[in-house]
Amino acid sequence: MKSSEITSWYNELKSRCPNGKITKKDMLKCYKDLSTCDIDKIEHVVSAIYQAFDTDNDGKVDLREFVIGFLLTTKGTMEEKLDYTFQLYDVDKNGYIDQSEIDLMAKYVLRMLGGNGNEFESIELLKHFISACHCNEQGLITKENFVHALSKNELLSQLLSPFT
Repeated sequence: MKSSEITSWYNELKSRCPNGKITKKDMLKCYKDLSTCDIDKIEHVVSAIYQAFDTDNDGKVDLREFVIGFLLTTKGTMEEKLDYTFQLYDVDKNGYIDQSEIDLMAKYVLRMLGGNGNEFESIELLKHFISACHCNEQGLITKENFVHALSKNELLSQLLSPFT
C-alpha cells in the first residue's frame, strides 16, 4: 500500500463524511461504491467489520480507522486480509479465538452462504478448520495459526473471510 493511495482514499472519505465519523450505514455505502468485494457477503458482516475497524474501541469509526481497515481488506496482501479477518472473529480482542467466537464465526459463514445463521450445515468444514488451526492446550486459536491454516486452504479462506 502506497502512502499516496492512503492519502487519496482519506481525502475521498473526508469529503463523504465531513464530521470525521463513519456510521455503519456510511460504511456499507462506501463498500458498495468503492469495493470489488461481493456486496452480499459484506452486507451480512458489516457490523463485525465496523467493530474491527474501531481499533481504539471507542464505539465509533473515524476516518483514519476506516481508511486503514478498508485498504487492508480490499487492497492488502492475502496475509493482511487474513490477519484482519482474525480481528473480526476475535470479538473480545484477547488475541485468541475461543469456542463462543467460533460459534459466532459459524453464524456469519452461514449468513454469507444464504442461511439464516441458526443452522449448522457447514459443521464439517468448520471442524476441518478448527483441526487445521492446531488449537493450543486451552482450545484457543492463535492469530498465527488462523492465518497459517487459511493461507494453506483456499476453500476455507473463501468461506471464512469476506475479503479473500
